[in-house]
Amino acid sequence: MQDSIISTENNTGIKSPLVSVVMCVYNDEKNLSSSIESILRQTFTEFEFIIVDDGSTDKTSEILDSYSTKDPRIKVFHLKNSGTAASANYGISKAIGRYIARIDSDDISYPHRLQTEVDLLDKGFNLALVGGGAHIIDHDGNIVGVRNIKTRKEKRALLFRNIFQQSDVMFRKTVFDSLGGYREKFKNGEDYDLWLRISEVAEIKKINNILGQWRLNPGGFSFSRRNEQLSTDKFIKLFSIQRRKKGTDDYSNYSPSFNLEHRKDISEESYKTWIAIFLLDSYRNTEARKICLLLLKEKVSYKISILYMATFLPTSILKLLNFLRNLIKNNF
Repeated sequence: MQDSIISTENNTGIKSPLVSVVMCVYNDEKNLSSSIESILRQTFTEFEFIIVDDGSTDKTSEILDSYSTKDPRIKVFHLKNSGTAASANYGISKAIGRYIARIDSDDISYPHRLQTEVDLLDKGFNLALVGGGAHIIDHDGNIVGVRNIKTRKEKRALLFRNIFQQSDVMFRKTVFDSLGGYREKFKNGEDYDLWLRISEVAEIKKINNILGQWRLNPGGFSFSRRNEQLSTDKFIKLFSIQRRKKGTDDYSNYSPSFNLEHRKDISEESYKTWIAIFLLDSYRNTEARKICLLLLKEKVSYKISILYMATFLPTSILKLLNFLRNLIKNNF
């Protein structure tokens, strides 16, 4: 899988970008500009920026067209709504970079992100996928926690949980193409499925550095459609086990039993509960306790009551509990 670490030239004689950044967006006029600007501020500049508008009905299209006239690296494609996996496959089919960097329209990349990932892929010729950690932010951009799963056994840990955020991964396009891209019957979890399939044919690397910000979006699949995502993840893991045993899986017979909806926000109570959980995971007990108290004043809840009591635990106990949880989930 050895690649030259210099850029190539296309048939017009023009130097091709080493990296193609690919974003898919649907009705995200509020967060879109911040996400785009974070890519345009990268210290690594040898990239093209492909943005696929997946049939937005708000002002997303206008924002994208405005940016495409300001920076020649930005290439915008407007499609009918087809879902994230299909629009991502379309965007990557238009990419000419050797490496593909993904970012969601509501997330942020720190300026060093692309350079960090390019350096690793350039040096590791058998390395096909890299990704780092992220600060967790709320819908107003406040940092409420960190998602930075650390493990020395990436491939094993990945079998049990998704250790990457889509918005801070970079992978080799040749490997992506050889695997057939994202599998579109997975309307969510398509990223996790791809990471597993890449890990079965090449090396992967989890970077233990914070590369950006992951937004806790009330309408994101991870929260608003959590039950569906958990169900999909079960099939994704099952198919990975099948491939390891017999070289193929039952994806061709897979038929999702539910229809996902875009931007169906979770309730304010659920959203604040998640914020409190992430704050507690970051040992910001006082802030988490205040949120729990406000929620309990509105409605008595067993779950929130347990969370409230946990905010009184000493930091040393919380760290021990987190260590044990990670020891089990990340398979050190």
